[in-house]
Amino acid sequence: MRKKVYVFLLLSVMVAGCSMRPERLDDLASEYVTIDDSVSIHYKTWGKGKKTICFVHGFGCDINTWKEQFESFRDDEGLRLVFIDLPGYGKSDKPHVDYTLGFYARAIDEVLNANNVTDVVFVGHSLGTPVCRQTIMTTAHQGALVDVDGVYCFYDGTETPEYVEAVHQFGHAFDGVDCSDVIKGFVSSLAGKDTPQEVTDYAMSVMPQTPQHVASSTMQHLIEKKWWSNHPITQPVMVICTQNSGLAPDNRQKMERLYPNLQYTELTTCGHFIHMEQPEMFNDQLKAFIYQKEL
Repeated sequence: MRKKVYVFLLLSVMVAGCSMRPERLDDLASEYVTIDDSVSIHYKTWGKGKKTICFVHGFGCDINTWKEQFESFRDDEGLRLVFIDLPGYGKSDKPHVDYTLGFYARAIDEVLNANNVTDVVFVGHSLGTPVCRQTIMTTAHQGALVDVDGVYCFYDGTETPEYVEAVHQFGHAFDGVDCSDVIKGFVSSLAGKDTPQEVTDYAMSVMPQTPQHVASSTMQHLIEKKWWSNHPITQPVMVICTQNSGLAPDNRQKMERLYPNLQYTELTTCGHFIHMEQPEMFNDQLKAFIYQKEL
């Protein structure tokens, strides 16, 4: 009888342990840090590994854009995963402040400091790419960068008046009271030839909810020349981009100047949310990139 009880208790403990293992990103507990004395930053973490991957979403999005990456990497015991809601988005605070790349980088810095992270692979989608670049250039956090169809402004002295005007118009596109409608139109332009409807549905459900003051301030400050140093980042960098985003013919050459230690992939039919649209391809490339680098 005692043996049966022991076996039953052992099985109960094993089942309980299995049930505690998160299957989805939604299952992870929310954590918070504070920057600038009062701004709460929401994030989630998983794993105890020596290698850290920090996932940073794009404009108008939140940590849920990385669901496929969590499910792909959650069982890797060598990794620690960090998912962050930038200030102004998701469950982070949305104060009326200047949403600069420096402000966003402070949020990333504080989350990583709270988790005793120094070396890290930054994975930034869209706006998340310049945020990660700024974090690498201005904080003690080093490692590597994965650029997922990142946003860039190129100021190298050769920019034409037409380019400057186009950048200015983009930076002020979300200034008006019709910001939500403008974002809806923006979302429609992000879909590629083969973009699954569920990806567009996600973007359409969350991006137009961005508060107008957040959207306007983000874009106005994003285009400021002071954030766009041409100083090369020498850490390992992987760029995965798509022609659907209107890449310049010399985009690869521009990336090679910014990132001397570069792996470059340019897609043709994929839309802007590469990591959601082609998760198996993206996750395989990310794994290969991570494990050929000792952080």
